[in-house]
Amino acid sequence: MTVIKSARLCWGQHYHLLRYHQVPAASRHEAHITADFPLPAGCTTEDVGRALNHLVRRHEGLRTVYDLHAGPWPMQRVELPAPLQVVEATTEDDGTPSPMDVVTRITRAPFDVTREWPIRACAVTTGGRLRRLHLVFNHLSFDDVSLGVLGRDLDAILAARVERRPAALDPVPQQPVDLARVEAARAPEAVEASLEHWRGEVRGLPADVFARRRDPSASGCYSASLTVPSLLATSRGIAARERCWPAAVHLAAYAVAVAAYTGERRVAHRLYTSQRTASGFPSVLTCLSYPTPASLDLADDPVFSTVLRRAANRIDDAMKHAHVPYDQVAEFVAQEGARRGQPLRVATEVNFLDNAPRSCGTRRERLTWNAAPTDWEQAGSDLYLRIYEWSDGVTLALQATAEIMDRDAVELFLRGYARLLEAHREPGTDLTTGQATDLMGFASSLRPAPPTQAPDPVTGPATEAEQALAAITAETNALAHVDPATSYVTAGGRLLRLPRVLAALQDLGWTGVSLDQLAGASPLRALAAGMTRSPQIGNPR
Repeated sequence: MTVIKSARLCWGQHYHLLRYHQVPAASRHEAHITADFPLPAGCTTEDVGRALNHLVRRHEGLRTVYDLHAGPWPMQRVELPAPLQVVEATTEDDGTPSPMDVVTRITRAPFDVTREWPIRACAVTTGGRLRRLHLVFNHLSFDDVSLGVLGRDLDAILAARVERRPAALDPVPQQPVDLARVEAARAPEAVEASLEHWRGEVRGLPADVFARRRDPSASGCYSASLTVPSLLATSRGIAARERCWPAAVHLAAYAVAVAAYTGERRVAHRLYTSQRTASGFPSVLTCLSYPTPASLDLADDPVFSTVLRRAANRIDDAMKHAHVPYDQVAEFVAQEGARRGQPLRVATEVNFLDNAPRSCGTRRERLTWNAAPTDWEQAGSDLYLRIYEWSDGVTLALQATAEIMDRDAVELFLRGYARLLEAHREPGTDLTTGQATDLMGFASSLRPAPPTQAPDPVTGPATEAEQALAAITAETNALAHVDPATSYVTAGGRLLRLPRVLAALQDLGWTGVSLDQLAGASPLRALAAGMTRSPQIGNPR
């Protein structure tokens, strides 16, 4: 396919590129975005195909691939428009795969980002008549805002086709390559103030907020969701009273709940933050959000309203300084861990999602246990809390590894979180963190905090694995010398080049080290100790 435009990746894509390559290929579907699009009466499979081809011509991000080995940095490459393949699945018993089988296949298969466009489509039919349209997107190229942009365009085009009239669409003012070129042209000093903000946030991170709850011998993971219809009015009422966004109310509740569970009073988290406003490209169809690391300090046993103000300030600061390259923020975390002599584990994520005007589907409080999120677990997170705000309720969806929470703790966390907010429904209640701990009812079986220990120095000549890892790190990052006693980032390695490092190691037959490990604070020598080489050396690069 002919490439017509190219640029470096947009800054908001950095996190998802690294995350996608951090997990095994069989688990990458966990980060895919899927959607069933409503269809107007009379819409045909031909209408859908032509509408999707219109969108491919209109939005360059739909025909973009990613070259991970191009020059010093990964590049996005826009290809010429071409017909998008629409897979058809029939509900009839005719010997062909069922719609469920087809949708599962296109959803679970990993995207080959180097050659495959970030959209897949399945048209479900009965007797040749179109019933529904299922789309799958690669998160590297899409976020919720992008999905809304695409959905509005698709609705307009399909309505026009059914009514046999031209579609009236506004021009697309912003394409991903345009944003990437603006970002690449920004003077370093223009970005430095925001980067300095994140350096300060990283310096204040605790090493591991779950240290006294962590049980390395526990295996598995849990997923549950608690839907509470009354929590919508409660959280919005608190937000109105304190003059802040509902997202700040939930971040404050999360911080207090974690403090109550862990016994820690500096609560680290990663909050999904949009770069759209700060970037000046609010409508571009690409991914412009990533989880920004920070912490809330509750050491002074503040009342909930004070925690809420701190959470609101944290969100405001994050939005103000959001438009920076994610990889540099992640490198600050690795550098700070190396400076302290222990890795910083900030593996909890909080995401506030506005799902209105859709309904939560229940009028009563409802706890639902979901299938164990084993694919999510491969990404190395400890905990992921999604707060879904519907038109008539709130759903708290929690995923947690057994290493930090057992099944009972997951349920207690969700119910205690909701109880904490409901306790503040009416003015006059303002619990301290200590009082909230009593309210939530967690068992007080905290372990002693593990001592900080620097890794034992390794002596003796460098092993073959050390030599290979140091040499590939140096070559990939154009470094004159790499000391295996230092971490990848401390040695000067850049995180965006890690997929290339891993590919080079694999080509030489080396396995046993992950992107997540290389992105941390461990010395290369320690990581090389876990590497092995297969008898059959891979293809030369």
